[in-house]
Amino acid sequence: MKLMCPNMTPEEIAQQKKVVDSCIGFLLVVICFLILYSFVSSASTPNHNLLEIKIVSMDFTAEPNNNNKNSTQQSHYLPLVSARWDLLIRVPGELVGNDICLQGNIQASFLYKNVTLVTSSLHSYNELELGAPQLLTVSAVATREDLSGAIGKEIMEAIKERNEVQFGSQLFLTDCREETKKGTVSYECDEAKLRFDHLGSDQIRATAYGDHPTCIIKE
Repeated sequence: MKLMCPNMTPEEIAQQKKVVDSCIGFLLVVICFLILYSFVSSASTPNHNLLEIKIVSMDFTAEPNNNNKNSTQQSHYLPLVSARWDLLIRVPGELVGNDICLQGNIQASFLYKNVTLVTSSLHSYNELELGAPQLLTVSAVATREDLSGAIGKEIMEAIKERNEVQFGSQLFLTDCREETKKGTVSYECDEAKLRFDHLGSDQIRATAYGDHPTCIIKE
């Protein structure tokens, strides 16, 4: 300090040093406060990507076209007349009453290789328990038109070759978040692996197996 300010007296240098030390101490306090505030804020604000909805079960039931009198025992490889998906999901308690309303609607879309096959009608739910995990159901039915063309053929080939198929899904629920005005909160789900346990001539049935797929919020 003396070398930098040769004209200052020792008392002035000591006073200047106190000022510098005070400034440094103040800056350290401010920095510590900002770090602590950031930590507390991030801890108290829920990470929506970690609040995952789980697909507890997905059941698939389809009806093949049995009008062909020349069909063999492998008639389950014929084009599908209709198909139905039954979905059971588990909503974590942190979302109930905060992101998802206690009363509202749920809707689901089912996809094959990122192509939407069908979207369900609105299913109403009510009287959810605030802050508690909930189980919700939703179903969708696809017609011959929905399953026609290359997509329907690929699905049947997957059944024929591997006895399994994978379906993706999206969920749409009534949005109760204060910071949004969308009215609906969307969730994108991992693909569910379905294994066929019944391949009769009248019906095709499959159910999900393995790890439960998760659904995260899609902004």
